[in-house]
Amino acid sequence: MKIGAENKKSVYALSVLGVLAAYMVYSQFFAGPSYAPVTPQTARTPANSGTSGPDISQAKSKVARGTSGKSKNGEFHPVYIAKKIEDRVDTGAVDPTIRFDLLARVMTIAPAGGDRDLFQILKAPPVKDVPKLAGVEPMVKPFVPYGPREPQKPPPPQPPPPPAPMVIPFKFYGTSTVHPDGKRTAYFIIPGSSPDADEIFMADEGDVIKKRFRIVQISVDKVLVEDVTDKRRQPLNLEKEVTQ
Repeated sequence: MKIGAENKKSVYALSVLGVLAAYMVYSQFFAGPSYAPVTPQTARTPANSGTSGPDISQAKSKVARGTSGKSKNGEFHPVYIAKKIEDRVDTGAVDPTIRFDLLARVMTIAPAGGDRDLFQILKAPPVKDVPKLAGVEPMVKPFVPYGPREPQKPPPPQPPPPPAPMVIPFKFYGTSTVHPDGKRTAYFIIPGSSPDADEIFMADEGDVIKKRFRIVQISVDKVLVEDVTDKRRQPLNLEKEVTQ
C-alpha cells in the first residue's frame, strides 16, 4: 500500500536529521579543540642575565594573514590566541620580573610644563615671588605727539530739515452748488483784515489768491491749496460754524 511506503520514508528522513542534530551538539559542546595542545617550555630566561628588559623578540614576529582583528563589517575584534601555533607568543620565554630600578628612575624626573599637580584640580599652583628691582624704579613719561596732526574728517552731511508748514492767511468756510461744468466755487474769509470787518471772497479751481496761493481742487469739506513759489501743497479743511 502507498500509505505504508510514505510512512517508512518519513521515518528514514527523521532518523537522518536526528543523527545530524546529535553530531552538531556533540561537536559544539562536548568535543575537544581541533588543534594539538601546546606543551609549556620549562626553560626561562633569567632576570639578571645581562639584558635590560624582557625579551620581546617573539612579540615582534610577523602576524600571519587572517589573524587581523578587523572584521568584514569594519568592527575591531582583537585576536587573543592566533590560529596557527607558529604565530603565537611563547609566554614561557617572557620574563615577568618587575623592573623597580626603571620605575625609580622615572620617578626622579621632574614633570615638564609647570609645578601644578595634574591629579588635584582644586589645588592652585604655588605663587612665586617676583624679584624686586634694585634701586629706584624709573618713571616713564607719557608719549606726547608733536608735529602737524592729521586733519579731522568732516562730519557726515545731515539731512535737510523738513520744510515749515504752509501758513495760509485765509479760512475755508463753504462751497456753492455744482456748476454745469462739474466744478464748485469755494468761499473764504480773512478774519480781522480790517479794523471794521473781515474780508470775504470766493474763488474757483485754478484761481490764485493774494498772488501766491492757487486753488487746485475744491470738494465739499476740503480745499487743496498750492504755494506757487515752492510748489508745496496743503489741504485746507472746512471751518465749522461756531454757534453761540
